[in-house]
Amino acid sequence: MFLHYIQHCQPDSPYFDLPSEDHAAADYPAAREPLPDGWTRELNPHWSFHAPHDCRLPAQGWKIHVSTVPDRAEPVLAVVRAYCEARRIPYKYIRNPHILTNRNSKYGDRSSSGKFITVYPLDEQQFTTTLTELGDLLDGEPGPYILSDLRWRDGPLYVRYGGFVLRTVTDARGRQIPCIEDPDGRLVPDRRGPGFHPPAWVTLPECLDEAVAARSAGTTRALPFVVRKALHFSNGGGVYEATELATGRTVLVKEARPLAGLDAQGTDAVTRLEQERWALRTLAGIPAVPELIDYRKGHEHYYLTRELVDGTALSHGGGTANPWVDGTLDDRSARRYTAWALDILEQTERTIDAMHDRGVVFGDLHPGNILVRPDGTVAFIDLETATPIAAAAPQVIGVPGFRAPSHYRGAALDRYALGCLRMALFAPMTALLDHSPQKPDQLLSLIAARFPVPDDFEQQVRRDLGTGQEARPTATARTRQALAEPSPPSATTWPTLREAIAGGILGSATPDRTDRLFPGDIEQFTVPGGGAAFAHGAAGVLWALAETGVDIPDAHIRWLDDAAHAMTTATAGPRLGFYDGLTGIAFALHRLGRTDRAREILERVVTSGLDHLDHSLFAGRAGIGLALLHFARCTGEQELLVRARALGDQLAGGTTGATRPGLLHGRSGAALLLLRLAEDTGDRSLLPAAAEALLHDFADLGLTEPGDPSQVRRRAPYLGVGSAGPALVADRLLPHLPGPDPRLTGALERSRSALRTEFHPRAGLFTGRAGIVLALRQLHRGTADDTEALRRHLAAFDWHAVHSGQHTEFLGEHSLRRSNDLGTGSAGVLLALDAALGTGNTTLPFLESRR
Repeated sequence: MFLHYIQHCQPDSPYFDLPSEDHAAADYPAAREPLPDGWTRELNPHWSFHAPHDCRLPAQGWKIHVSTVPDRAEPVLAVVRAYCEARRIPYKYIRNPHILTNRNSKYGDRSSSGKFITVYPLDEQQFTTTLTELGDLLDGEPGPYILSDLRWRDGPLYVRYGGFVLRTVTDARGRQIPCIEDPDGRLVPDRRGPGFHPPAWVTLPECLDEAVAARSAGTTRALPFVVRKALHFSNGGGVYEATELATGRTVLVKEARPLAGLDAQGTDAVTRLEQERWALRTLAGIPAVPELIDYRKGHEHYYLTRELVDGTALSHGGGTANPWVDGTLDDRSARRYTAWALDILEQTERTIDAMHDRGVVFGDLHPGNILVRPDGTVAFIDLETATPIAAAAPQVIGVPGFRAPSHYRGAALDRYALGCLRMALFAPMTALLDHSPQKPDQLLSLIAARFPVPDDFEQQVRRDLGTGQEARPTATARTRQALAEPSPPSATTWPTLREAIAGGILGSATPDRTDRLFPGDIEQFTVPGGGAAFAHGAAGVLWALAETGVDIPDAHIRWLDDAAHAMTTATAGPRLGFYDGLTGIAFALHRLGRTDRAREILERVVTSGLDHLDHSLFAGRAGIGLALLHFARCTGEQELLVRARALGDQLAGGTTGATRPGLLHGRSGAALLLLRLAEDTGDRSLLPAAAEALLHDFADLGLTEPGDPSQVRRRAPYLGVGSAGPALVADRLLPHLPGPDPRLTGALERSRSALRTEFHPRAGLFTGRAGIVLALRQLHRGTADDTEALRRHLAAFDWHAVHSGQHTEFLGEHSLRRSNDLGTGSAGVLLALDAALGTGNTTLPFLESRR
């Protein structure tokens, strides 16, 4: 998922966004040229589809894919277009070079990589003829191998059986799954993953016999190893644990696909693998560099075999947990961890210096590329971006938080990353450095206040970072204390801070766009209607602004109304859930005074059929049931209460299937619905089922039995997907039970203790500090520990803040970009701060106390 976030980080935007390039201006000329008489063109964000207007496309069948490389795309398209139009065969193609490059990039989807043109033969005879004749025209054209398909001869043509017309079913998580029809008329998933897997009931055309035989013959059996386990996949290839046949030892094998896995410079995976081969040879004998064993081509791909390092990545703690991160920090643990971390850093610096002495720049230093062996020594892995120092090359691939400024070259890249690593081992939040020049000061002060690092630690970091940092004086004790322990906002300062946050949210609005109103998480772009939905879209933001007393422009409310209308009239059925669909939009519009419109949307939901939805609060029946109950209470409509009760009865009968424990996706949402139904109807028979649902989530979180306090603190204490959400529901449920329930009481108290952990890398409401503050405020028992924990959390919001003029915004997931949505960004922080500093009554929908 991290890679998906990277794809939505555009260099010209402080927010997650789609590529800013104008599709129409950048399209291949064929997308603008006139079509033959009787032909139609349909455009979507990625594809241009061309077909005779009277063509009746089969629902499914054998399709032909044409692969290409960027600099051969236009001539290949010209050949295919002329061929298909002369024979009235429908086809589609990637609209422009930018999209094609993204699909073939290192982080592109492996199942669609390489696909440039799709040809839709209308029957098997036309399929055979087209394949043969296009093959003759295109043989010799380069293109990456399409993993999901069968290759035709040695050219750029590939085939697979699949859907011609998009037909989908909704899975248990609410996702739309592309389908084809089996012989019994049932819709089954249209498999598009890596590997050629035609449906079992489909007979392969005779023309494919030779291609199947070639595929079977071109295996990796001639390679000097046997793969035992896949460790990692990317669009450029895979990484495998294997057994070397000659020696029987376990080795690591890296695979590279030619012409695929392109980086920012257009370099493919094979070129990078050859670069790694060069680096391993050049650095042979350095203790931290694995041994190169073999390099060769096998069938379509290239393979590098090297020593398999037995070790744990620094990104996973290197085998030693940071006590500040896991909530066990005290003087003893701080001293022990500091000694370990400084030793790791000394080994890392010694290795970098040795690499530079041999003329090699590592080029991608970060915790995921350093392993710690059981004996405590380090090993460097993934040298595919290594370059000669003399080349003074720019950084091509780099992890946020460790990637050097764009003007850095050569050895300075590694020194900068080393400075970031020094900070990351103590405060793993170096992604913050990309957002403010003051962030290094803040992180260094946090580290010095919590760990006994050497006196020269700060200057070491500043020398490594460069860009003037080395000239900055070491912070004074008073400055360092102020940065490490900032004053928390108070009820007195809250009105000013509320105005700054609300101003940042409203100032980011883009009412001229139809896909989103406020910038938020990438879910705005990856799910239908995400830009309007409650979790990450306009509905949740506008609701939070209203709840915290902010005036909302009428144009923003109209935008949400228009977005709801577009969703309800779309060809594909809209999502119906509370946080991901129409139900949450109806709830928000009701809060914003659009009562009639909200009721219309809700009616659309309840008449759409809900049996296919899961049990969750986020996208399923629990969320819809709670909204129906809310509307029944507000309007007095008995029918809404009856419908809510029906959903509650379904969930009281038990929920099935794997779930992610917590309020949003776990069984706690069902427990909340059953509790609220019991309160509104007086039917206490629903309460035992609510308790069991909660206990199921607590058990999944490991909180139903007493255990090591440090282990309890490591449980995710988050509102949306961790223990804080179930704890809030349990707090509301326990007073209604006929007697004490030690299981629930114990789990609740263990959850409360986890809320006091100071270190959290995110600010958001669902998986970050804002949700913890909201829960801690509502679960506060008046103790000194609770008060101090709340104070520290409130002060720590400044870690995640970006101040711009008079406005304040907060960083979203992975701290890669700012977000202003409810679930991950500023709107959620606004809600939590208002709960702690304002009226104290604000909370997520349906979580209010009714004692």
